[in-house]
Formats: sequence, structure tokens, C-alpha cells
Amino acid sequence: MYETMFDQNAQIEMDKFFIENFANEGTVKWYEKGVVLDPTNHNHIYLVLEGELNQMMFSKNGNMINYYRLLKGNIFGEIDYFDTDRSYVVNKTMKSCKLVIINREILEKKLKMHPEMYAYFLTSIVKKYRIIMLELANHKFNNALGRLADFFIRLYYAEENPINNVILDIVFTHEDIANRVGLNRVTVTKGIKTFVELDLIELIDRRISIKDIKGLEKFTNIPI
Repeated sequence: MYETMFDQNAQIEMDKFFIENFANEGTVKWYEKGVVLDPTNHNHIYLVLEGELNQMMFSKNGNMINYYRLLKGNIFGEIDYFDTDRSYVVNKTMKSCKLVIINREILEKKLKMHPEMYAYFLTSIVKKYRIIMLELANHKFNNALGRLADFFIRLYYAEENPINNVILDIVFTHEDIANRVGLNRVTVTKGIKTFVELDLIELIDRRISIKDIKGLEKFTNIPI
């Protein structure tokens, strides 16, 4: 499932394509850590050249769904661009970020000259759709431990070379994880303790080492 979705060779090829074709075609802007980008104009696509962002949605009362991580070579805004309407997603910089903003005029010229480019944009959109689809299934079909296991499994396969004992490259507090998976902090803490006691994960300097990915996969009920 996630192993196929996070095919690193395919991702590297797509990231390389976007950088080679668009890094010098738009307006470059820098954003400090903690900035929330809320694009209201559907006539732009954004390319990440440096840094890291999270894509998220907020409810009216402030609840948050955090569902996609953006790194160098990734794009965002493509769903709004092709649908010509807002998808109500905001993007928060987790590190200082360098972005290229590509307007519709530039992109339309590129697409007319090279229509094969549509395949890369479609791949980016479909990948995000699949993640949202699995996120819904995760919340519906998994219990608390299953949802937490699914979170670690997804991060594991998103690593460049996923192997047992891989240390995830992101530092999360229990509160961060709780916000990501829709659980309270106490439940997350208990779940992590359970996985440590079962020797499925290990905590190393606030980072998580995945010791037994197959063991974690036994806790999740998706997909059939």
C-alpha cells in the first residue's frame, strides 16, 4: 500500500522534472518557519526549492487535519489550478522555505509545448487523493492503536530507503502526533509505550526508530 504509494524512484523522477522545468520560470520567494500560506488565487502553482511545509485544513472552531508533507521538488496548488476553485487547504512552513510561484500564463505555455507534462501533474494530484482516501479509511476502520500504527507506517515508507531500524527524520512531540492522527495526547503516549514494549519501535533522542514494520502493520485494518 504505502510502499507503492511512496515509490521513491518515481518521486525522485517527478521532483527532478518539476525542478528542471520550473525552478527558473516563476517568482522566487523566501518564507520563515511558522508562516501559514493560504493561496486565494487559483492561477498559481508553487514549487518547493528548499525547506519543508505541511498541508492542513482547519475547522471553524480551530480543529486541524494535517495530511501531507511537502519537501524539495514537491508542488502544491495544482488542484486549485486545474479545478479553478479553492480546495480550502493551507500550507504551513515547518522550516525556512524557498518557493517558486509559477503563474498560469507561464504554465499554459509549457503545457501547450509539452502536453506530456500533464501526466506529472495528474500523478501529484492522484497521490494526494489516495492519501486522503486512506486517511478517511484509517479514521473509520482503525482503533486508536491502529491509527497510530498507520501514522508510523506512512512515515516509514516515506523515507528515502526504508529498512528496519530506520530512524524517522522528523522530531515529533506527543502533542504533534496527536494532532496528526486525531487522538488525544494521553492516548498517543500510551500507544507509543505499547509499541516500545512490543519492540516494534524505539525512542532515540526524541526520534522514532522503526524496528519491526511488519509488526506495526498487524495493528491496521486497511486495506482489505
